[in-house]
Amino acid sequence: MNKIFLIFIASIFIFPIYGMESTISDANIDVIIDYPEVVTQGNEFVLSSIVKTKADQMSNITISISSPEIEISQNQFNIQNLPKDSTLGNNFNMKIKPDSPDGKVLANVSAEYFIKGFFDEKPVKNTLTKAIEFNVQSKPILLLDFDTPDSVFVGEPFFVKGTVKNQGYNAQDIKITVDSDQMTIESKKVYSLTNLEAGKTENFEFILQTPKDLTIPSDITLNISTSYHDEEGKKYAIDDVVKVFARQRGILEIGNAEGIWVGNFFIAPVVGVGTIVSSVIGFLIFVWHIKNKKKQKRK
Repeated sequence: MNKIFLIFIASIFIFPIYGMESTISDANIDVIIDYPEVVTQGNEFVLSSIVKTKADQMSNITISISSPEIEISQNQFNIQNLPKDSTLGNNFNMKIKPDSPDGKVLANVSAEYFIKGFFDEKPVKNTLTKAIEFNVQSKPILLLDFDTPDSVFVGEPFFVKGTVKNQGYNAQDIKITVDSDQMTIESKKVYSLTNLEAGKTENFEFILQTPKDLTIPSDITLNISTSYHDEEGKKYAIDDVVKVFARQRGILEIGNAEGIWVGNFFIAPVVGVGTIVSSVIGFLIFVWHIKNKKKQKRK
């Protein structure tokens, strides 16, 4: 009953898992630390700890956290006794000091416990320590990653997909726009997002189309502009560039336009209609020959 009760208590104290996780462990104990991926000065956040014992006769377990850059309302958590294979959780309420600069802040986490072995006269003290790193940011920092086709057919829709991740503080009114100085890009060209919290990632997608009257194969430069604001209304901007190769689809081509360059030659995985028709005719001739041979054998 004790183990069941302790596991139940752990589920009450543990907050949802944050973006970062760190583990302190040895043969006798595991301590899992969860905390936000991004924190900001002056705002309170929670660091959660889960203690799991892997041995008998463990007592007086103490988890401590310290850092000169962090205010911690209660920086120690003590467990008098915890049976083997039991878990217990605790939350530490923390706040980065307002005068701390943006960047990395270190905190020292220690796990101290006593364990009595079979041949020990009294419990032996063990201490484990580990430094964890907090990413402190006072403004949004957006990182974008794009997935674009190498080549497309002119006048036909194609996709530009990507992800936007906020490695800074909360961002608002995010707008991603695609355009080109070479020609008019048709279809969906703007992606909007009301809010992107610190440490979060969102997927986006554009459905674009080059003009149908493009007769000469061309490398098209797509300009991708991103604008966003912080919670105080200050505006930020990012400019990215991606390229696609656009060409006309052949009369007898079926398939997509993506391919590779081999020297001065472009090879695309398209299939000609003539090739398909020839293959079908060849298969029918093969079947006719098989049937004809069977008839001759019967005669």
